[in-house]
Amino acid sequence: MHDIDMKLLRSFVSVATERNFSRAAERLGCSQATVSLRIKSFEDMLGRKLFNRSYHLVELSAAGKDLLPDAQIILDHHDALVDKMRSGKVAGAVSLGIAEDYGEAFLSRLMRVIDSSFPGIELNVTCQMSVKLQKLLETRKLDLAIVTLPDKKSHSTLLSQPKLVWVCSGDYVVDRRKPWPMAFYSEGCAFRAAAEAALKREGHAYREVLTTASGEVIKSAVSSGTAITVMAEGTLPYGFATLPKETGLPDLPPSCIQLVEREDGLSKAAQQVKVSIKKLLGISLA
Repeated sequence: MHDIDMKLLRSFVSVATERNFSRAAERLGCSQATVSLRIKSFEDMLGRKLFNRSYHLVELSAAGKDLLPDAQIILDHHDALVDKMRSGKVAGAVSLGIAEDYGEAFLSRLMRVIDSSFPGIELNVTCQMSVKLQKLLETRKLDLAIVTLPDKKSHSTLLSQPKLVWVCSGDYVVDRRKPWPMAFYSEGCAFRAAAEAALKREGHAYREVLTTASGEVIKSAVSSGTAITVMAEGTLPYGFATLPKETGLPDLPPSCIQLVEREDGLSKAAQQVKVSIKKLLGISLA
């Protein structure tokens, strides 16, 4: 029987999340060569190829997709146990904001870890658009917020920089005779701003068929096959697809997902939530 080194597991999850070895290395606070060596060692140990690699693309293999959910659970429990034994009893209320476009898959993991390992922490979560969460931070109504903004803020930790992509349903039919039908978040959304700037820069005609503050409503519009939208690479729901370059839509920039904290300092409970977030996302604590 082989014991799995947590460094191998953490490197696998980081590469799977970032879809990029260089960005995964930045998360982990080590070199790209070290991450590549760890992934090779892990694949050799398992006897399975975990990633399909090309010069520009890193994608999970079938085996990698099967492994990822279990790998995340193992890391979550490992880190929660270590935190629990090291920190002792931490108590207090913590207000956390999470942008709707980011928190869907991550929030349940975080709440489970906090509830099981730090029962003295009362975690209160607000889901809003990033620009609104930033204002709540500035007025001290939040301790921490995971947001997508155009630029990195002070008192923040960069979590990820996934590329933005044009997204449609699997059965969407491109009609070049008509303006592009866009489903956008309301004004203030970084994804919307990036898309509008790219479309206007290259002279693409488009019309807003939907404007909303709800991610679920946008998904419904896109799934109908009558609208397209912008999402971060790696976050596409089942049944959605990226529009290929051949459609002629302009390239989009990477997004800037970050954990921002209030500028007047964090309580011990909020500091622990911050540490837990970084560990769940495989980010170096150095």
